[in-house]
Amino acid sequence: MEKVHRRLVLDGIQVHLIDNDPPEITRNKFPLRRPSAHAERELRLYDWRVFYTVTDDGELELVNLKLLIDGEEFEL
Repeated sequence: MEKVHRRLVLDGIQVHLIDNDPPEITRNKFPLRRPSAHAERELRLYDWRVFYTVTDDGELELVNLKLLIDGEEFEL
C-alpha cells in the first residue's frame, strides 16, 4: 500500500474517530445494519472501510487495521 493511502486512512481515523465523537452518526460514519460479533459501526474513507465498536464506557475499539485490496492484504 502506498504511503499516501496509508496516511489518508490513518488521518481519517484520527479526525473522525479520535478527535470527534465515534458514536455520532454521519453520512460516512454509522451503525452497521447487521452488527457482527466483531464490529457494530463503520467508517467510510473513500474506498476504504474501518469497522469499529464503541464500548459501554465510551472506549473506541478498532476491529482490524488491515486492508484487503484485490486479494492482497496490507497492514496499517
